[in-house]
Amino acid sequence: MAAGDAKSLTKKLATLLASDAAERQIAAAIVVGELGLRDPALVNGLVAMLGSGLPPLQRNAAEALARLAPPKALPQLVALLASRDEGVRRAAAAAVGTFGDAALPALRARLAADGVVQGDERRAVEEALARVGGTAAISTLLGGLDASNVEQARAATLAARQRIKDADARERRAYLAEVKHFLGLAKTKASVAATVAALRVLGFLEDGGVVPLLVEHATGAKRAPEVREEALIALRFLGHGKTDAAAVKSASGVALKLAGVAETAPLPTARAALYTLACLPLPAALAPRLAKLAAHHEPERARLATERLAQMPGPDASRALGRVLLDTKERALAEAAATALATRPDAGAVLARALLDAPDADRTFLLARLVRPHLASIDVKTARAVRDAALARLAADAPAWEPLLQVAREADPKATAAALRDAGAKLRKSKPARALVALRALGRGAEATPDDGYAWATLELSQGRRDEAFTIFGQLAERGFDLAAALRRDRALDAEARYQIGFHFAERRHPAGEEILTAVASACGRTKVGQMARAKLRSAGYSDQ
Repeated sequence: MAAGDAKSLTKKLATLLASDAAERQIAAAIVVGELGLRDPALVNGLVAMLGSGLPPLQRNAAEALARLAPPKALPQLVALLASRDEGVRRAAAAAVGTFGDAALPALRARLAADGVVQGDERRAVEEALARVGGTAAISTLLGGLDASNVEQARAATLAARQRIKDADARERRAYLAEVKHFLGLAKTKASVAATVAALRVLGFLEDGGVVPLLVEHATGAKRAPEVREEALIALRFLGHGKTDAAAVKSASGVALKLAGVAETAPLPTARAALYTLACLPLPAALAPRLAKLAAHHEPERARLATERLAQMPGPDASRALGRVLLDTKERALAEAAATALATRPDAGAVLARALLDAPDADRTFLLARLVRPHLASIDVKTARAVRDAALARLAADAPAWEPLLQVAREADPKATAAALRDAGAKLRKSKPARALVALRALGRGAEATPDDGYAWATLELSQGRRDEAFTIFGQLAERGFDLAAALRRDRALDAEARYQIGFHFAERRHPAGEEILTAVASACGRTKVGQMARAKLRSAGYSDQ
């Protein structure tokens, strides 16, 4: 651009900045800022807009001056940090930040006005300091914190987070040295708010060298709860992505110390410790302690301990989850432990053992449902133990034998069928009602044989359940089972029962009826049952015996 053209443009823009129309002033301010024009007349026009008292003009002027950073504008920009308009305060803070260390004296002066700079203005000053950056700015920011307000101290450090994130390694080292120095000052130690802010910045720096310092603050039982919690939160920023053996070992040591906080500290601090444990590798030695903590009387502490167990790999954690599942009286916690277990590679064995020790029917049904997808991983010994437990409960008429039997049946169908068959035979004389339960379970399974069906039907008949028995006999006959031959071999069935079976089939014109009644008539001679059998043969149109 020629010198004459530039001079003409500057003159026109200066005229627009002094216009009575706000829209023209704003447009001119945007152009001046975008082009970076530092002519004194333009700077004066922008500074005049700062003093207009109109937020739209002040905001756009501050945004333009942020690109120019003329020393003349600094006092008025600092003054706008007290504006009632949030947009103006933000723009002023951003602009002040571009002046660098030159802005520090004015900002320190504002913070030194004790009792004057409060609320929104204080936050704007703190944001400006964070934007200035550098160790002097960090020192000013921390030193000017409101020592009586922890939440405001926390909020003040947030503005510094992005600046710290963008800092190079040299700047980070300088920040770290400054914050550690500040943390060691007597006035800092006497102020909970100042200590909290310093610990928060240490977390933002993400330097592994401060871990011992943070752990010291986190585990100190005599420290303020806010301090302990902030140190615990700061530890979450450290060690992300570090998988080397030394880093993992160090983090595991920290985890063990934080477990002590989770066990003994009041709930808010314990909660912070348990959340921080979620960010660390957890050693296997921690599993029993977390399992014990999962039985804590405070539901939230117990829940968080269970969640931490769930994130731990390995059999120790799986066994601990199984213990939680069995010991807790809270249904929600039991379900959380069960759900965590169900996704683990060693879930089958743990769930099966827990199934054997389940303290109530609800827990038994839950475990049986969860273990079924993992049956392929259960060894023969465990499957046999589940089967034996199911049959022992069945025989004793104890509750919740059905889910155990279902698991046993799916784990080893043939062995379970054989066990049910033996149980039915053993219980038939001493506990016929329980024998009937075993034979029903056997007969309704895929491994049942026709002989199993026959044993089931005859026991139903002996217990007076004729309809059920005759239904089963009918199904056997339809499938080609030689019922008459089976009855001839059966020495335990009395003549009355044989007659009832023959009568049932004769009524339905089934050939087995004639054969069974004929055998009864022949065997019973002139007894009442024999005469009844011959009478039925004649009435059914069969040959007279």
